[in-house]
Amino acid sequence: MTLATVLSILLASIQIIPMGNAKKHGRNGNDSLKQGQYEGAAFAYQEGLSSYESAPEIDETYYGLQNNLGLALHQNGDFERAQNAFSEALAYAPYDQARTTPAYNAGNNAFRNQQLEQALEHYREALLADPENEDARYNFEFVSRQLQEQQNQQQSESDDQEQQEDQDQQQDQNDQANESDQEQDENQTEQEENPQEQEEQSQQEQQEEQQEQDPQQEQQRETPLTREQAERILEALENEEEELLREVQKMEGRPRRVAKDW
Repeated sequence: MTLATVLSILLASIQIIPMGNAKKHGRNGNDSLKQGQYEGAAFAYQEGLSSYESAPEIDETYYGLQNNLGLALHQNGDFERAQNAFSEALAYAPYDQARTTPAYNAGNNAFRNQQLEQALEHYREALLADPENEDARYNFEFVSRQLQEQQNQQQSESDDQEQQEDQDQQQDQNDQANESDQEQDENQTEQEENPQEQEEQSQQEQQEEQQEQDPQQEQQRETPLTREQAERILEALENEEEELLREVQKMEGRPRRVAKDW
């Protein structure tokens, strides 16, 4: 039995409404609901409920009208108002086991409205009120599996997203490393392509350094001689002249060779 099949037995959950003015509207609503006239059924149930506006107390009929109104609204696609009617029936259930019917119907209504967690909670409430309710047990297990699959899918999508983010981050780091390596290669290539410029620059620096040293040497040469230094230089020159004179005298005593004039 699928959940869709279980939903089709909602009409079996119609509460039998006792006799009376409200009860008469209730019977009319039940007839319309069985014939698929959901708007007419909802109208009849609301007419029956309106009689309780001046009633001194709320009885079991009120509980049945609210549950059946929820069924009519549910079948007509008005899930929000149906949920309110089922909640009202739960609040005025005449005894604990009577809560299983509106709780079960509220679970089906929440499931049709894609509220799985709320549906699961209503099925649990129906089972607590009547542990022998097999339809409520089946729907409870069915929705539990649906929720588990949904959670697994969400976890898988989250893991895939985290993995993609890690891959993107790793790719960014690799791109940055490649850019750094490329910059180093470009700098190395530039140095290899300009050795002559580097050599010329080195020579220019050496020349500038030499030019800085030459004025100092020039300054050292231009420093005036002391008296003692000058006397020693004069004495050395006189000694050289005497020696040169003796050499000349020796040469004058020798015969000279004269070239013949033919």
